Amino acid sequence: MGRTGPAGAALAAARSVVLLLCLVLGPGPAAAQGRAVVLEASPRIALVISNSAYSGGGDPLGTNRSARLVAEELDRLGFVVEAGENLTKAQMQQRVAEVAARIGRSSVVVFFYNGYAIRSGQQNFLIPVGASVRSEVQVRQEGLDLDSILAEFTRRGAATRIVIVDAARRNPFEETFRRPPEGLAALDMRDGTLAIFSAALDKPPEEADDGGLFVRELLRQIAAPGVSAEQGFARTRMAVARATGARRVPWVSSSLLDDVFFATPGAAPRPPPAGPPPVAEAPSPPPASERAAGEGPRPGETFRDCPTCPELVVVPAGDFVMGGDAEYEKPAHRVTIRRPFAIGRHEVTFAQWDACVAAGGCKGDIDDHGFGRGDRPVIDVSYDDVQGYLRWLSAQTRRTYRLPSEAEWEYAARAGATSPFWWGPAVGSGRANCEDCSQAPSHRTVAVGSYRPNAFGLFDTAGNAAEWVEDCWNMSYRGAPTDGAAWRTGQCDLRVLRGGSFTARSALLRSGSRFRYDHDIRYYANGFRVVRELP
Repeated sequence: MGRTGPAGAALAAARSVVLLLCLVLGPGPAAAQGRAVVLEASPRIALVISNSAYSGGGDPLGTNRSARLVAEELDRLGFVVEAGENLTKAQMQQRVAEVAARIGRSSVVVFFYNGYAIRSGQQNFLIPVGASVRSEVQVRQEGLDLDSILAEFTRRGAATRIVIVDAARRNPFEETFRRPPEGLAALDMRDGTLAIFSAALDKPPEEADDGGLFVRELLRQIAAPGVSAEQGFARTRMAVARATGARRVPWVSSSLLDDVFFATPGAAPRPPPAGPPPVAEAPSPPPASERAAGEGPRPGETFRDCPTCPELVVVPAGDFVMGGDAEYEKPAHRVTIRRPFAIGRHEVTFAQWDACVAAGGCKGDIDDHGFGRGDRPVIDVSYDDVQGYLRWLSAQTRRTYRLPSEAEWEYAARAGATSPFWWGPAVGSGRANCEDCSQAPSHRTVAVGSYRPNAFGLFDTAGNAAEWVEDCWNMSYRGAPTDGAAWRTGQCDLRVLRGGSFTARSALLRSGSRFRYDHDIRYYANGFRVVRELP
């Protein structure tokens, strides 16, 4: 099957669609801010492989319109679409090789897989039609390694690789040698990679079929003009989480170095897919003026309670594995966040602190150490100083403001990622403010929002100012709460700080890294962000 048109071949909507796209890089908001972005000249290629006719394996999704919608939308946007249906391993390898041969130095390649996949070790293997998988050894023999495919695209010179995986988790192949399914593994997020999986890596969804919700929501979000691929993926994650009551929360991770756009800004909006919408599908959060009386903000929505209040974003409920490899970060343990909460998109700034000082609610002797005030994070505040700000803000807004718990902070900072940093395994360059985050570190704070936000929309969760959280210090996670609550026993004269700072090296910026400081002592690298409880 060569190039498809809007009326191209209907692709089997099974849980094995591999989508290889070259996106359009458009002059979006980043260009207006002076960031260098490669634009229209990038090739746009799509490879769609749809497998459903598994021998003895059943049909992962049954017949649905997901693959057809993807191919038709990409064709409408001007992509060259290469498609294959019910392919063997050799045929899949041939299609991948054909697309890889087209890759140029400015190519942006996206990989979407909707089908059977099995994790073996830290690798994901895509299962072709005709595969016989009855053991762990056969997984590696019969399947295609996803990381190896992406590595080939990198070797060919692809500037950006975007991966979309919608893999069936109720996988009958695994039943012969493994119960229950283990989910999937995180990808090797080399620079220039963006990935979204339709479900959490280590939490297979209970249902095998979501009616195509993930693909429909993805197409809705990425086709909006001016919405970057990262923003579209983050919105997809939140929309699917809302629609399923957090039973399915897509995993998103990014190490992109430039803004990438599926639809160029100024293009006409994509009309909704034909046919009735799925019952489970949830629209984007409405403006506050359109909500019913008494209805609180929804996951993904941003808002402020007053002009000088911190901007907040609503984080959806969900669960994650908390912890890391350092002694203070063990044992790793699963934490369940049962209710959405609103958290500051930025660290609290000097401007916001000074508004509290002017009103008589906060101490006015906070030193900026010559770094500047305004939109730089407030620093040199103790845990005790912060409590005064929270009391004042709560009184002004008649809402409950507090510090995040350590679990809430890590959940929001990871934004679904399991890698050391929310963007990938290595700190890289130009993603955070720390001592070894660039060749010319600033050795001071920078304005909040100077770096890219994570998938939940939070800025500066790594570096800039270290952030106080509510918990007392404990030397390990043995006995730690698993419900997202603050740990209020232990060494409470010491309080926990998260995220590292401009003075720290990158190892302390990892999402799982934690350290402590005396509750009543100020330090010129310590700041905070707030949580506002929802009704």
